[in-house]
Amino acid sequence: KLWSPTLGRSPARHMAAATPPPRLPCRVILVEPRDARNVGMAARACANFGIAELIVVHAEKFRAAVGRAGRSAEKAQQLGLTGADSNTCKQCALDLSAWKGVERLATTEGTEVLKAAKLCEELPTALSGTARAIAFSGREGRNFRQQSVALPALACEVAGRRQWRGQDLSRGSLTALVFGSEDVGLSTEAVLLCDDVVRLRTGICPSLNLSHCVVVVLSRIFEEVDACSQIGAALESAAANVAAPPAGADFDAPREPPAKRPAQAAAAPSASAASSSGAPAGREADDEEAQAATETSAPPQGQAVHAPAAWTGAWSELVRERLEALGYPAQSELWHGRGRRRCKFAYRLFRVVADCARSLQRAGVTAEEALGWQRLIEVLSTPASQSVASGVGDAAEGGGGGGGAGGGGE
Repeated sequence: KLWSPTLGRSPARHMAAATPPPRLPCRVILVEPRDARNVGMAARACANFGIAELIVVHAEKFRAAVGRAGRSAEKAQQLGLTGADSNTCKQCALDLSAWKGVERLATTEGTEVLKAAKLCEELPTALSGTARAIAFSGREGRNFRQQSVALPALACEVAGRRQWRGQDLSRGSLTALVFGSEDVGLSTEAVLLCDDVVRLRTGICPSLNLSHCVVVVLSRIFEEVDACSQIGAALESAAANVAAPPAGADFDAPREPPAKRPAQAAAAPSASAASSSGAPAGREADDEEAQAATETSAPPQGQAVHAPAAWTGAWSELVRERLEALGYPAQSELWHGRGRRRCKFAYRLFRVVADCARSLQRAGVTAEEALGWQRLIEVLSTPASQSVASGVGDAAEGGGGGGGAGGGGE
């Protein structure tokens, strides 16, 4: 039974001591943190709630770490940059010596998380290998920061996905939890790289400390995942108790066959005929069921591959470059950061491109469809005179060959 009247509560609560704590299928990403102490406390929170992956995105710290690795072979080996090209490398191990006080506040529990943490130069690199990205923003407005999912709903979705996948915590099933810096939070470009936006509900003061925000989010998700895990363990235990045979049961005793229904009685002659032909009907049915189950569980041939994470960032940059080539005010200094305030037309262009990118990202397109959108931008940004000229040239070459064989059959 799932409910014990003597105890007055579900046995899932009493299985907490026997059931190991679950691991969260999440990855914590800190973008441009200012204070190393918050990184250490975030690492401790990851250890408390069963998260193994912590990534820090900091371009300045990453370039400094690559520079130190280039001057010292020991430092390069420590950061995992041995034999790597500094121009193409996008991530390395977190250099704890450059973050003073991070180990002290991480304590013993978070030290292992810090040792496995990564330092990335850009956010798209940190998002690689994740199935979904969630941005946490304290600022509220219509500039792509409107909340699209609440924290309780997000916790339920993560718990449901983990319950469906079981203990499979592969990289492709992780949910990225993206947190911004202490002073300005996440930039608009970083928010647009994420699938959804979550805003924590607070009282009068809307802003939370970075490490406190990480603890609140992980605690809420952990509670939901832990509850689902305990309920699942209770259901498995109840099913095992029901399926277990009673003590002292005699399986050798003869049993009376159950009364046949009319449909079964009508099907009995065909079954006996099949048995007389030398092939047991029951075995044939079992073989057919096994074959059907195998076909159902097998992955479909030619299954579509989803587009890589944050592919819309590269797509938006391609659109910007094409607009700049066509003469629009889409220069990099007007497109990114505070430069959009200098030109209202550039800001309007950015809004149009960002709306399209967000719609494509939430649509979950495949890699082939993403390539099609990229080709569409390339075609639309090509001047019509060049497109017509190339098309006429191709037609002339094809027509010349056909005219020699068929006498110019236009």
